Amino acid sequence: MKKSKKYINRIGLILFSLIFIASGLSKIGDWDKTISYMESHGMVFIPFFLIMAIILQVVGGLSIITSYKTKIGAILLLIFILPVTFIFHDFWTLPTQTELEIINQQYEMVSFLKNITIIGGLLLIFGNENK
Repeated sequence: MKKSKKYINRIGLILFSLIFIASGLSKIGDWDKTISYMESHGMVFIPFFLIMAIILQVVGGLSIITSYKTKIGAILLLIFILPVTFIFHDFWTLPTQTELEIINQQYEMVSFLKNITIIGGLLLIFGNENK
C-alpha cells in the first residue's frame, strides 16, 4: 500500500506541475501576445513581470515535478499565482449587459476558481512535503 501511495503521489505531482511548466514555456513562444494581454489588464513593467512569471512557473513547476526543494517550488508558484488570479481573472468587475459579456464573465469566474483550487493544491503540497 505504501509503495502504491508513493507512485500515486508522484503521478499527481507530475500532472499538477505540467500546467505551470507548459504555461511558462508557452509565454516565451507567445511573447508578443502575452505582452498585449498584460497591457490590456493595465500592467506596468511588463517585460520584468513577464520574465518573472516565466521563471517562477518553470522553476517552481520543475521543483515540484522533480521533488527537489518542493516547498520552495510551492512558494514560487504561490508568488506567481496569487497576484495573477486577482489581476487577470477579476470577474466581479466585468460588465454583464450582453450575452457575450455574461459568457466572458462566467469564463473569468471559472478561471478564478480554477486558480483558487490550484492555490489549495499548492498549500497542500507545501504542508505535506518534507523537502
